[in-house]
Amino acid sequence: MAAALAKLDEAPILAAANYGVLPLDVLSDVLLRLPADELCRLRLVCRSWRSLTSDPLFAKAHSSRHPHVVALHCDSGDVHVVDLSGNVLKRIHLEHPGDDLTTQLDLLYVVSFRSGQDHALNVVTGMVEHTTQRSSSTHTTVLGHVPSTGEYKVLRIQWGQRSEVITLGSGNNGGWRQRPRAPTIIAVSSRYMAQVGGVAYFMFDQPLVPADIEPDDIASFDLVTEEWRPTLIQGPLRQLTKYPIGVIYLCLAKLNDCLVTVHYNYQDVSGDLWFLEDIDKSLWIKRYSVRCEGGPLRDNQFHHPLLVLEDGRVIFFVDQYLRSYDPRTRTWAALTMMRGYHSVRMHHGSLLCSGKRGEGGAAVDVTRRHKGLKRTVGWESPQKKGKRRRS
Repeated sequence: MAAALAKLDEAPILAAANYGVLPLDVLSDVLLRLPADELCRLRLVCRSWRSLTSDPLFAKAHSSRHPHVVALHCDSGDVHVVDLSGNVLKRIHLEHPGDDLTTQLDLLYVVSFRSGQDHALNVVTGMVEHTTQRSSSTHTTVLGHVPSTGEYKVLRIQWGQRSEVITLGSGNNGGWRQRPRAPTIIAVSSRYMAQVGGVAYFMFDQPLVPADIEPDDIASFDLVTEEWRPTLIQGPLRQLTKYPIGVIYLCLAKLNDCLVTVHYNYQDVSGDLWFLEDIDKSLWIKRYSVRCEGGPLRDNQFHHPLLVLEDGRVIFFVDQYLRSYDPRTRTWAALTMMRGYHSVRMHHGSLLCSGKRGEGGAAVDVTRRHKGLKRTVGWESPQKKGKRRRS
């Protein structure tokens, strides 16, 4: 009984959003099955539907049912939002073509080497939230989100060690702040970095690191204190009694809000996904072991994990395809081709939320964006509504 009452207290808007036409759970389930663009149109039906589809709890549930990626189009350099079936849900035109991007919730941070300017974009509105001048010596850029404050920060690392931070949306006082240097040379590729829970994690550029640093050791930068943590996180390979040096390939990923180290073995064409369970003890748990497709691994066949679905399947980006791996049947399935795209990233925000901090709200001003929809069933003008009430 207490649990049921708690659920009602969590979603007061949802409870009042139906007028008794359909049971609440039925209405919610029906609307959750629809894509974001159709829900934006349905918000014009009545205020109760708008309240329901604008609620943060509904938006979070909808995002989990409709996963999608963001990527840069190779020809135009624009940002495309693409679902797992290959449908382009949204196109965001960039004045200067993007060369790389990083994501957090509803924001994208697009790096443009050619223009000298980087841009923070709101995925839903397509508007530029912040513009920063790019340093010619910047090699690594990470967009981070601090859950405790709701702030978005960008960490950039120059020449592998020099660190600077900027807080987005902080006005004229929000310039780049120099921070302590990284403990040693950070790897440049986005494959070797991940951001989880307000902390940015990095692997090292192996040819340039001291001998006492293992291949899978991880440095961490706390976005709250804006300091490098003094102790390295020991990778999962130390938990093994023996591992094949020289025939492994390592990377970092964020899966379901967990830091994951991916360990690929070139000899048996397999990959292990290790989830960090206890950061203080450097305790890792191997949750998935996959047999990679396509024979001997090559750079263009790199299997990068993006997401674990509710049914347990793991989504990978590999060889210009989005593919799913089912650990129950140990089989692969091609979802859609991503040829013509680069910098493919998972977007963990909702296309139904407009606030930068994940707050509920209309995805777009649908009245202006979809002219003519005012006359859909269930909508009536204020003048007509007033006449009906007086009668």
